Amino acid sequence: MNYTIAQESRIGGRQINQDRVAWLSTKNAVLMVVADGMGGHLQGEVAAQIVVDTVTERFRSEAKTRLADPARFLAATLQLAHETIVRYAAACRIPSHAAPRTTCIVCVVQDGQATWAHAGDSRLYLIHDKSRGPGRVAQTRDHSIVQRMVDDGSLSHAEAATHPLRNRVFSCLGGDVAPQIEVGHSVALQDGDLIALCTDGAWSPLGETLVAELGRAPLNTSVPHLLDAAERAAGPAADNLTLIAMRWEAPAGPSFSDTYIGQAPLSDAEIERAIDEIRRRQPPKSNGASS
Repeated sequence: MNYTIAQESRIGGRQINQDRVAWLSTKNAVLMVVADGMGGHLQGEVAAQIVVDTVTERFRSEAKTRLADPARFLAATLQLAHETIVRYAAACRIPSHAAPRTTCIVCVVQDGQATWAHAGDSRLYLIHDKSRGPGRVAQTRDHSIVQRMVDDGSLSHAEAATHPLRNRVFSCLGGDVAPQIEVGHSVALQDGDLIALCTDGAWSPLGETLVAELGRAPLNTSVPHLLDAAERAAGPAADNLTLIAMRWEAPAGPSFSDTYIGQAPLSDAEIERAIDEIRRRQPPKSNGASS
């Protein structure tokens, strides 16, 4: 696999950075994850870190050197992360109304295809090289009150950008409500495609600028420049902001198709079976002292 990745996370105008970001790879698969600990709840940064730790640990365990089923892995692992946050809150005796919560977006690239899952309003954009056809081909749909209003036609996209409820989400990991974990269709990648994962602190101030500008320079230049622009646009009250982006280089040979690959939603029973399988593969924890 040939690809380049750049990432950056900033505190913005907040006292602490509750965003978390990570990526790792095997010979045949790449994982990227972004989590945005939710303000207004205790230890949002802990919830975000639990998500990153859970996802990366399970990827290391399951991807030898590829995942058997990326979509099933994503659904089960995010559900497991949610349960881990809930157990943490219970152990710390944090009331449910204040318990740690986080949004997240996770993407796996394997066999020339991208598969992702999210909860909340952390986003993924898949952007085709404009020289090879239309630009953006995919974007996650926010699990937010404002997005629902846009979907039902009661709010325009322009009005949504400044609506006072634009940061109110109805799905997240952590808390006493079961999350809505949405697994996207797998998409075949073309040479030069860009995949960007980011928190609302990055996409909200930039709007379409993020998509338009991301590919205009090497990622190690465009990623920090876009975060500069987001901080300027948001002003002194800027949220934490995080962006990780990958540029895919297709291997030599026949090009991949530009079609979506349909995938039936996973049932609750299928997710539970996948979680049980993950748990069975976890090594037993030692009760002895370690050096």
